[in-house]
Amino acid sequence: MKEDLRPRIAARLAEAEARAAELAAFTASLHTALEHLDVLPDRASPCDPECGFLSPSAPAAAGPRPVDVVLAPTRQAAEAEAWSTAPVACSLTGDGLHERTVQWREAVDGAVRTAVPEGLRLTLPVERTARVAELAAAEQQCCPFFDFRLHLDGSRLHLEVRAPAGGASLLTDLFGPAA
Repeated sequence: MKEDLRPRIAARLAEAEARAAELAAFTASLHTALEHLDVLPDRASPCDPECGFLSPSAPAAAGPRPVDVVLAPTRQAAEAEAWSTAPVACSLTGDGLHERTVQWREAVDGAVRTAVPEGLRLTLPVERTARVAELAAAEQQCCPFFDFRLHLDGSRLHLEVRAPAGGASLLTDLFGPAA
């Protein structure tokens, strides 16, 4: 038992460390962007190419330079599609499974559902982004066969959820059918 469990825990630890490194790099980029923003003058209008924050060609003497926000890569290409070959099984049972189902149904209530290849696209108000991202991260831990992709589009959040063919009914049970 121990010899089976150790490599699985080590793999999860390596994945957590990679995610922590990505989050640290992203946090540092956001701190830099915030510092850059703080030194810019206030504007009555939205930022445009003349703003200085967005302009990549602004000379250093003319003021602060723009900041690129770059995410560190977390997974190799082969791992990015691991969901499609993962066993269709959920590690949640009983009350945990029921509670997660209720959480998802509340989070995606009223979503516009559209079929996408191997899954479903749910369009929601952008204000639900944090909750949906939190649930998607938790869901990946118990159901690695789901693939979650979030896209922010102005006032809308588009959540795409995919599952291999064997998980299609679970996807529909949890997120509802496409309209």
